[in-house]
Amino acid sequence: MFKIESISFINGNDFQTYKFSSHTFVYGLNTVGKTALTKAIDYVLGSSDGLTYQGLDNIEGIEAYLTNGLTNLWIKRTISGNYYYKRTLESQYSEVSSEVYKDNICLIITPTSNARFVNVYSKVFDEKPTFRSFTFLNYIEEKGLGDLSVVFTKAKELKHQIRIRNIMDFFFNYENIEQIYEKELELELAEKELSEISKDYQEFNRSLFQAKKLFRELHLTYTSDFTKDYATFLKFKNSYTRTAKSKSKDLVYLSKASFSLAEEIKLYTFMKDQSANMVNRKERISRLLSIISSIVNAHPQYTVYTQAITSIIEEIEEEKVILSLTDYTKAVKDIEQEKQKLDSQIELLRSQATELTYEVAMKKVGLLEHIFTILSREINTDRLHELEIKTAQLKKEIKSLKSAFDQSKVKKFNNRLTELYLSSGLNIKHLKEDLQDNDFSLEFDPFRLCLFATHKEQDQLTRFMPGSMTRQTHLQMLTYLCMFEYLKDNFRDFIYLPILIIDSANQPMGIEIFKEVYPTITQLADSIGVQTIFMSKDRLDNIPEDDFIDISAGLNKFHKKSKPSRRAETWRLSQTGSARRRKPSPPIGQVE
Repeated sequence: MFKIESISFINGNDFQTYKFSSHTFVYGLNTVGKTALTKAIDYVLGSSDGLTYQGLDNIEGIEAYLTNGLTNLWIKRTISGNYYYKRTLESQYSEVSSEVYKDNICLIITPTSNARFVNVYSKVFDEKPTFRSFTFLNYIEEKGLGDLSVVFTKAKELKHQIRIRNIMDFFFNYENIEQIYEKELELELAEKELSEISKDYQEFNRSLFQAKKLFRELHLTYTSDFTKDYATFLKFKNSYTRTAKSKSKDLVYLSKASFSLAEEIKLYTFMKDQSANMVNRKERISRLLSIISSIVNAHPQYTVYTQAITSIIEEIEEEKVILSLTDYTKAVKDIEQEKQKLDSQIELLRSQATELTYEVAMKKVGLLEHIFTILSREINTDRLHELEIKTAQLKKEIKSLKSAFDQSKVKKFNNRLTELYLSSGLNIKHLKEDLQDNDFSLEFDPFRLCLFATHKEQDQLTRFMPGSMTRQTHLQMLTYLCMFEYLKDNFRDFIYLPILIIDSANQPMGIEIFKEVYPTITQLADSIGVQTIFMSKDRLDNIPEDDFIDISAGLNKFHKKSKPSRRAETWRLSQTGSARRRKPSPPIGQVE
């Protein structure tokens, strides 16, 4: 039988060790460290959660000694996240990865593994199963005690609830699991092929729509006959694009000619303005000469100046003659008329070639060429419809298989759970009441993860939630143990951790009833091969010394606010892994 023999808190060369029996009762008031001890056990067993729980400060790591009666294993995990293991007390620790660390624990739990189970589980969950996959079975947490609406306290969190439901499906629907997996593989392949054909089909339909649109824009007739439409396209490509190119060239030529005429208009307008300026200039100078001449007549010595002015007037007259040779006003008018004609031709060409310029035409031709390449592909619509029917059918079959728990196994489980409860022989009120109901039975729902009771009312079988926290807590513990028994009977070499840690079970039950229930729970656990650890704030009389741990003075002696516990003594392990109480000794794995 697998068992945790002990765990040790390590601080440098100092240590604190707790010894565990097959059924250990941990006593301590609230806040002294009962839950912290649970967290420490989970941590050294490879939990992904960090060890930051209150009361577990000032420790460098945790050691644990595990055994299955034949093989021993020492494991150590540091707070910094390093993993170590060794096979013998005298050997040195080897540092390993977390995966190797967990693999070694698995080998202690069960030296051989159920290859079929591992293979099927790996296929379904896409991960290799380890004992960590099923740790929801190992802890009844205080926050979920006595709540039968969600039996497994880990399932209080939605992320765990979904996973646990899937695992229950695996446990109670195991015979269908492989069939489900094979059908899911078949569905995956069918959906992949369907996706590819659907993609081609959708692309084909999009191309049809685009082809119709482009034909309409190009004033072509679309018939939906690939051969005819492709011939129409080729004719357009060979003729119309050439026309578009020619018109495009004409448009460029005429645009350039229009620009040249516009420049000529500017020039002739300038010349016309210059001619007018010359006339005005000559008139101003002539008036000035007349004035000067009258002065010269009175003063002959100024004759030289009138000669110079006369020379300027003669030059202006020559320029005017040259400028007057052209009628610039008429020339500008003629050129403007010519340009207007050109612009009209350009506008006409542009209206005719709107979206049909060479560049635009070639873009549309290129797009149509690509579209006709797609339209030329064969789309197997028969296969498309076949796959649509096939995938729908496979989904229906998978859904049916997944929802079809093996009712015979579920019924067998519920019958066994009812038997364990009613045949416990306890002299307690809630059991007496249920024994008086001849039709009383328990019903665990693997999908909803809840536990109901049933009985007959007026010949009708009625389902109800058992009342009182006492009854519910009792039934909850039995459900956990019954699940362990179910796994043991139905899955050979199943890799689960046969430990049940119950935090404060006595609290909802009351110490007096708990005294009655405790022996029956431990006896059942013994018969199944499950180690139990009970956390309690109340003392329970008649607990053997080897089964009792008192942490009322504090769990962790390295914690600054705690004191060393009377029960926190060290133990020297024999070569077989058995333990005897002795004087304080070095931590596990150390030699004096």
